Amino acid sequence: MGFARVVWTIARRLIILSILVIAFVASALTTIYLSRGKEVTVPKVVGKTQTEAKKVAQAAGLRIEAIEVFDEQTPADQVVRQEPKAGMLVKQGFTIKVYYSRGGKKS
Repeated sequence: MGFARVVWTIARRLIILSILVIAFVASALTTIYLSRGKEVTVPKVVGKTQTEAKKVAQAAGLRIEAIEVFDEQTPADQVVRQEPKAGMLVKQGFTIKVYYSRGGKKS
């Protein structure tokens, strides 16, 4: 009976340890999944006015950082470049950079 009791004790401890490991892994995976946040696709705002770009970005759940650049070929207040590019996946609330034209260089 002594040997059977030792085997049963070891088996019971291994079962308990296995259950704890499975619970820990499940908890960690659940936390990672829930903390990811909703992903959204970056809309194309190049060619739009700064105001239109802001509205489009906000509708997608994104924020805008507007950066002024001088571009002689592009009308003033029109977006000439964006980062990240349209179509990329980002988390909701992410800030995209839009570079908008102020026309030609200052004299």
